[in-house]
Amino acid sequence: MAAGPASATASLGAARGFFAAALAGFCLMAAELTAVRLQAPWFGDSAYVWTNVIGVILAALAGGAALGGVLAGRGQAVRTLFRVLALAAVLLALLPFVARPVGQYLLPPELPLDAAMAAVVRGSLVATALLFGPPMLLLGMIGPLLVTALAHAGGAGGRAAGTVSAAGTLGSLLGTFAATHWLVPTFGSRATLTLVGALVGLAAFAVASGKRRAAVGGAVTALLTAAAALHSGPLRPAAGRELLAERETPYQLLQVVREHPPASPDRTLLLINEGLDSFHSIAVAGSALTGGAYYDWHALAPLLAGDGARPDDLRALSIGDAAGSLRTVYAGVFPGATLDGVDIDAETMALGDRFFVGAAGRAAGGRHAADGRVFVNLAGRRWHAIHVDAYANQIYVPAHLASRQFFVGVRELLEPGGVVALNVGGLRDDDPVLRAIGTTLAAVFGHAFALHVPNSRNYLVVAKAGAPPAFDRLTAEPPVGGEALNDADRTAWLELVHYAARPAAWRDVGSGGPVLDDDRPELDELMMQSYVATTDPGAVVACAGGVAPDAAELTAYEAATVGDWLGVLAAVASSRAPTAFLREKAGHARWSMRELRAAIAEYGAARELADDPTARERLDHSLAVLGDELAPQREAAAVTARNGWLALAVVALMLGSVLWIVGLARARGQRRPA
Repeated sequence: MAAGPASATASLGAARGFFAAALAGFCLMAAELTAVRLQAPWFGDSAYVWTNVIGVILAALAGGAALGGVLAGRGQAVRTLFRVLALAAVLLALLPFVARPVGQYLLPPELPLDAAMAAVVRGSLVATALLFGPPMLLLGMIGPLLVTALAHAGGAGGRAAGTVSAAGTLGSLLGTFAATHWLVPTFGSRATLTLVGALVGLAAFAVASGKRRAAVGGAVTALLTAAAALHSGPLRPAAGRELLAERETPYQLLQVVREHPPASPDRTLLLINEGLDSFHSIAVAGSALTGGAYYDWHALAPLLAGDGARPDDLRALSIGDAAGSLRTVYAGVFPGATLDGVDIDAETMALGDRFFVGAAGRAAGGRHAADGRVFVNLAGRRWHAIHVDAYANQIYVPAHLASRQFFVGVRELLEPGGVVALNVGGLRDDDPVLRAIGTTLAAVFGHAFALHVPNSRNYLVVAKAGAPPAFDRLTAEPPVGGEALNDADRTAWLELVHYAARPAAWRDVGSGGPVLDDDRPELDELMMQSYVATTDPGAVVACAGGVAPDAAELTAYEAATVGDWLGVLAAVASSRAPTAFLREKAGHARWSMRELRAAIAEYGAARELADDPTARERLDHSLAVLGDELAPQREAAAVTARNGWLALAVVALMLGSVLWIVGLARARGQRRPA
C-alpha cells in the first residue's frame, strides 16, 4: 500500500521544523543585506541599487511562496523541502564566484562616471535578478512547504504556520544584525554568502529523512563551509593600477590604489565601492597639495573668513574627511592650524594615516568616527572654517547633510565671520544639485557662491556667517604657505589664489532650486537629473544675434577666463556671424561640460573657418584628444542601452514566471474535487 502524505512527512518534528525555519530566515536576511555589498564594487549601494535589490528579492520571495504552496499540495512536502534547500544552498554558495564576471560584463571598469549612471542602475537590476532571483525564489518556497510538513506530522495548521512564522522572523532578526555587524566585516561579503549557503545546507540536513538524504545534506554543508576559504584576491581588480590595500568595512568597500602616470608624480587614490574614474582622497608624491584637485581649492575657505586675514589660531573642521587629503593641504598651506576630521568610517582614517601622508605631513586635530549630522548636533565648540565633503558612493550627497536643518546647525558652529565650504559635484552652473544646495545654503546664510574647479566635475560652494565673502581681498596679503611647500607647490597655490580673487570667477547660486528639507529628501532624484537626464546637442551653437563678432569674441574670452561656460555659449549665440575664435571657445565650453559630440562639432567648424596653420594644428590636436575621450562615452551609451534591454527582459521573465505560477495554482484548484 502506497504511503500517503501523512506517513511521508511524519518524520519531521516540531523542533527540527523550528530549527529549519529559523536558519532559513537567518540566511534570507543575511543574503539580502550582503547582496548589495557583493555588488557594490560595480554598482555601488545607492538608493536606486537598494531599490533594485529589495524589489527583485521581494518579487522572488512572492513567487517562491506561491510556487511552494502549489508543490506543498502535491504531497511529499519533506522530500520537496529537502531538495529545495539543497539547491538553494548550492546556488547561494556559488554566487560569489560568478558575481565578478557578471559585474564586469554589465559595467566595464573603464567607463566614465558622468556617462555611466544609467548603466549602473539598469545593470544592478539585471545582476540582482540573475544572481539572487533563483536562490531567493527557492527560499520563498520554504515557508509553505514547512507549514505543510509540520501539519502533516500531526500538528494543527494554525500552530504550524505560527511556528514557522515566528522561527523565520527570529532568524531574520538575528541574520540582519549578524550580517552587518559581524559576518561581512569579519569574513567579507564573498565568504559570508558561501557560509550562508552552508547554513542553508545545514537546514537541508535538519529536515532530511532517511540516511541517504541525511548524508547528502551533511556533505553539502561540509563542502560549502570549506568553500568559504577559497575566496581570495581583491573583490574588484585594480584595472591597471597598483592595489595597495582593500578593506570591506561595515559601510563600504575601500581600495587604495597607486597610479604611475608617465612624466608625472605617482598618485595614491582612495576608491569607494564602484569607483569608476572617481576617488575620495588623493595624495601626490612629493607634494603637500593634490595636483589641483578640489582639496587645494577648499584651502581658500580660511582666507575668506573674518576680515580676510587668516586668524592666528586657525581652527577648521572637515566633515567627510575620508583619508584626510585636506589634512595634507592644511599642513602645507596653514602650518600650525588645527583641522578636526569627521568621517562615518573609521577605516578610511586608518588608511589615510598609512598611505596619504603628504610632503608636509598632516595637520593636527581630533578625529571622530561619526555621522556628520550627529557630530554637528552634538559638537560643543566653534571653528573658523567648516568643510563638508560627504558623499555616499561617487555622486550622492547624503540628504541629511544638505538640508536646511543641517546648515542651521553648521552656522551655529561657526565663529563670527566663519566660512562653510562644500564640495558639490556638477558640470555646469545650472546643475540641479548645485542650485538646490546653493538655494538651501542661501536660505540659512543669506547668500551662496560657487566656483567651478578647473578640469573637474566639482564646485567649491561657500557661505559666510555674516556679510558675503569679499573675494577680491584674497590677494590683499598673498598667502605663501609654510616652509614645507616646495617651489612648484608654492607657485600652484599662488596661481590658485589669484584665480579665485576675481569676483567674476564666482557664481551666485543662492537661487534657482528648491530649499532642501529633512522632510522632503529630493537629492537622489536631482542627482539622476544631473547625471542621467543631461543632453549633448551634438551641433554647433547658432550665431543668430546682433552683436558684432569682435565684441562677441571679447565677451566669450572674458567668460572663458573664469570658467563661465554658459556665458561663453551665450556670447557665441549673440554674435551675428561665426568666427574661428568663437567656435573654438564654444568647443572649450562644450568640452568642459562633457558635451563631447557638440565639442567635436564646434572644433570642426572652427577648423573650417581658421586660416592660421598653427590654429588648425591646435584644433586637430583637440579633435584627436576628444576622439579618444569620446570612445568610453560611446561605450557607456552602448552598455546603458544593452543593460536597458536586459532589464526589460528580466522584468518580462519575472512577470512570465508569476503568470506561470498562478496558472499552476489555478490548474491545481480546478483538479481538486469539490
